Amino acid sequence: MRTVLLPLCLLLLALPASAQDDRTSRPVPTLKKAPRLEAGLKDFVPPLVIKPEPAPGASANFTAKVGWRKDMLFVGVEATDDQLLAGDVLNLTLFFPGAGTTATGYTYRFAFDGKRASGSDSGTPRFAQDLVNAGVQRRGDTLMVMAAIPVRALPRFPARDPLVMELCLTFEDQDQVGSKAVPVSNCKGGTTMVGDALRLPDELRKNLKLKPPEAVTALESAAGGWLGWDLLSYPAWVQADEPLTPSTLKPLVAPGAVDPAKADLNVPETLSLPDGRPIILVVSGKNPYAVAGQCDSDDELRVALYVVTGKTALRALEWPVATCALGRASSVVLEDEGALTIGYSNGATMNFAWSGDHFERTELGKR
Repeated sequence: MRTVLLPLCLLLLALPASAQDDRTSRPVPTLKKAPRLEAGLKDFVPPLVIKPEPAPGASANFTAKVGWRKDMLFVGVEATDDQLLAGDVLNLTLFFPGAGTTATGYTYRFAFDGKRASGSDSGTPRFAQDLVNAGVQRRGDTLMVMAAIPVRALPRFPARDPLVMELCLTFEDQDQVGSKAVPVSNCKGGTTMVGDALRLPDELRKNLKLKPPEAVTALESAAGGWLGWDLLSYPAWVQADEPLTPSTLKPLVAPGAVDPAKADLNVPETLSLPDGRPIILVVSGKNPYAVAGQCDSDDELRVALYVVTGKTALRALEWPVATCALGRASSVVLEDEGALTIGYSNGATMNFAWSGDHFERTELGKR
């Protein structure tokens, strides 16, 4: 897990424009009714048409239409090929370039036998794949796909900026079993549309009725709730579907959370603020002391402290708890007046003070 240093944050904030600022986009139309598979692309009214770039050596082609209705993105595709094989797969990739430098896209896959699992290397979570509904029909040399993608199956998107989206369709055309597929796509590099990007309506966010803090720049659905991101490694804000506990918060904010005891860290699971609100501590990252008698300076473990109120959690601090310079966290103590102290095996002590909604460092400490 990496730390974003303050000078980099200031540099990013000082930049006059981002890549998205220069990216022209077309609005995704709001459909009059939900499209039906049996109607093909005729139900996309008004239409927004996507076609691929010419692909030398490919015998396939496709036409696609896109629309939005209520809380659902609809993508209809009619792909034609001289022969449809099991290896002919349609990949649908969604990505929001304005969602931050750590944001990634999601990929959904379809073939004539229906929806297929996205590979583990796609970064598409299982819960999102399960939420996508798709109807598939094979009519001779034509493959018809109607995908309904709910808002909770979208990848991380901007919390306030325009919802500019790259929608990439890539048909993997395999002419013979075992032969290398030729990609037919409307994108270059697999993530950037040729020509204008697309833009989803702002109603998407309004209908969610989420109220993240101003610091949150991107929103992301997760299994069990919503995450709000800023520039740091852990989500800045969590809105869960159910009241939060250590066992439900940890998989939301850090699916690879580390058991502190197994890493020889003296980090409690919970603390309590002077006003009685609970703080849940989550540790993740790579243990620099994973190999006995050695320390890898490229690795570190970090802890995030979340103040929990019912179904909502707010990150109050993110800090290292195991590095080669500091050693391992040997104590984490929160006093009655809100003073937080983290002690390390190498002798360093870090002091923090409660500042209304987060902890602030009060001295440089020793390293």
